[in-house]
Amino acid sequence: MTASPAGPARLRRAAGDRRAQLVQIGLELLPTTPVQELTIDDVARRAGISRSLLFHYFATKRDYYTAVTRAAADLLLEHLLPRPGTSADDPVPGMLDRYVGWVETFRETHLAFVRGAAGGDPWVAEVYEETRARLVEVALDALDLPDDRGRRQLILAWFAFTEDLVAQWVQEPTMSRADLLVLLRDVLDRLVK
Repeated sequence: MTASPAGPARLRRAAGDRRAQLVQIGLELLPTTPVQELTIDDVARRAGISRSLLFHYFATKRDYYTAVTRAAADLLLEHLLPRPGTSADDPVPGMLDRYVGWVETFRETHLAFVRGAAGGDPWVAEVYEETRARLVEVALDALDLPDDRGRRQLILAWFAFTEDLVAQWVQEPTMSRADLLVLLRDVLDRLVK
């Protein structure tokens, strides 16, 4: 007679798979928990591993937070890009609508990201600046504008305005969503044309 195991067998994963799993757990927690408030113990428990094993894959808590933040930024960028098969005539309204939806879904996390970058967290600021630079490229491409320093500066300023207004609007809508989208597009058009 053989003894049966007390619980489910642990699944041994390749290092890349385990890292991806741990980042995915962080992403799943982001709608309700800003990245800086994720607990390593909770993430490890959800992954079915020990805290020390998590630190085998990420040397420090900051390394883990940075990986989750980068993954979230990549998802945001992917979310904002026009969907395959959609009209390429004017991709900006769709991008704006998807951005507003993103902030509605991830408001607290988004605010923590923006405020963390402004508050001097160097690792958040680095990811934030990389993300904004990529968003500027997406906007320049969507608007079919030449890439020059002046336009980049104006679009960055518009992003700051948009981040703040959308975050406030999600908390306290003072206009319809349609009016918000029209206003954001109007301000962008006035700045870059």
